[in-house]
Amino acid sequence: MSPVTERSGSARDERSIFLILLGLSFVVLLPILRANRYYNDDLSRALIGRQGWDATGRPLTNLLMRALQCYDHAMVDISPLTQLAAIAILSWVGVLAARRFAISSPWLAALVVFPLGAQPFFLENLSYKFDSLSMTLALGLALLPIVSLKSDRRGWWLGVLVIFASLNFYQAAVNAYLLFILLELVLAQLRDETPRELFIRFCYRLLQAGASMLVYQLVVGIHVNGWVKQKSEKIHTLEQLPLVKANIVDYFNYIGGSFDVHWWMYFGPVMLVLGLLPVVIGIRYALRVRLTQPVWVSAILFATALLMPVVALACVLGPMLFLVSPPIAARELTGVGALLAAGLIIMQAALRQWHQSDAWTLSVAGMLAVGMCTIASAYGNALGVQKEYENRIAAGLADDLAEIRAAGPMRAILLEGAAGYAPVTAHVAGQFPIIHDLVPPYIDADDLFLTPIFLMHYLPDFVNLHPRTDPQTSQLAAATLAKTCHLTAIRNTSAYSLYLIDNIAVVTFGSALAQRCGAPAGTGDGAQLASARHTVFIWNDLDKAGDRR
Repeated sequence: MSPVTERSGSARDERSIFLILLGLSFVVLLPILRANRYYNDDLSRALIGRQGWDATGRPLTNLLMRALQCYDHAMVDISPLTQLAAIAILSWVGVLAARRFAISSPWLAALVVFPLGAQPFFLENLSYKFDSLSMTLALGLALLPIVSLKSDRRGWWLGVLVIFASLNFYQAAVNAYLLFILLELVLAQLRDETPRELFIRFCYRLLQAGASMLVYQLVVGIHVNGWVKQKSEKIHTLEQLPLVKANIVDYFNYIGGSFDVHWWMYFGPVMLVLGLLPVVIGIRYALRVRLTQPVWVSAILFATALLMPVVALACVLGPMLFLVSPPIAARELTGVGALLAAGLIIMQAALRQWHQSDAWTLSVAGMLAVGMCTIASAYGNALGVQKEYENRIAAGLADDLAEIRAAGPMRAILLEGAAGYAPVTAHVAGQFPIIHDLVPPYIDADDLFLTPIFLMHYLPDFVNLHPRTDPQTSQLAAATLAKTCHLTAIRNTSAYSLYLIDNIAVVTFGSALAQRCGAPAGTGDGAQLASARHTVFIWNDLDKAGDRR
């Protein structure tokens, strides 16, 4: 096989590209560092130090974090080292991409590949203090076979190895590789490679990905368990095929709903241009080779050109399309950055071949970069304000509970409702809907995972905080909550009301109490309360201190 494209660029240019990308990436990362909020799983890892990545099919993440910390018993928070290392990796991948695709202008090269790690959905990946490095390393490894390794037999096997390693760091990163396969094909059409060469190139890359995924499934995938295993169940019958359509609709509703209509009005035309360019290139290529190829080959080439945008959008989601109940979260959409970068690379290569100015590509890439930096800044500010808001509430609650415990025994804490967003965070989320997903509230009685762990940071004596869902606990919660409708709170704040009933501290957030006690007659009985979704029982048995751990 011939090389992907001509390599170019001096060492000085590559240093410039690296430094420009590092600076741009730091602009995106800085608001997250300033917010300094433990992000989701960070809450438990920072407090308890457990790893747990083996169970999610990411054993190399375990090894990486153990190596960084000389791990013995429990991990500790070593950020921002991990996040700074993440943007350094992104910058180096950008240098490799610029070299491979012969983008000699440092600023153009940097802006073209900037979306890989700056796109809005990747902000979640960068927010993890413990996970950001492994997720970014997975993205870099997924692209390495195309942007660095040679297209020969040795390069093929090395590619299988690095894609396998990428899957062991973070599985969703493989979608970026799938998108860069399409990028290779479009660029090969620009260079007028023969249809046979295109087919061989496509099979070469597809087999590379397939071999890596197969080995991963046989060696690592069989050990995945828990929540990730439930979400990884694959479609395996014809009756389940409609789920693919449902997954596509769900994912693109999620992406579309992450930005308001005004952002789509500004950036929609740019996305349309980037999506149509591969179609134009493919049709022009099919017209050029139609006289030398059989009719069926020309038909396939025309169909491939027209379907290229659809296939590219499918590759953003990758294998997740074929899961029964795939997770829908920003961190899974690493392919969005690869899609944007691939579109800009194609635009740059096409306009250069058509003897047009690079200023067009530079303008489009710059427009996207400004938009991404704007969202990153708004997100970081919302994240920081939310942290201060919830910290103030949790600290006040801890002090109030300490006063109660000083006056007498307290058997348990019962939460109802949610603290919600800080006013500034709510305002940002109103303008940037993606914030609703990127900034999860940590005080929500309906959340059986984040809320107990978050409160453990402020209630150290309740070392065995965990939710109970057994019927006896539900009945006790229902009976206790029913009494609050007829009592006066012993403490009222702007965020919560505090009651003490039978040595149980009842904390109601927001309007939860008013909604429940103001309900029509017959809806506030024990059966209704026992089935309420917005209650969670957090228990600490003071008579069994030996159970604490």
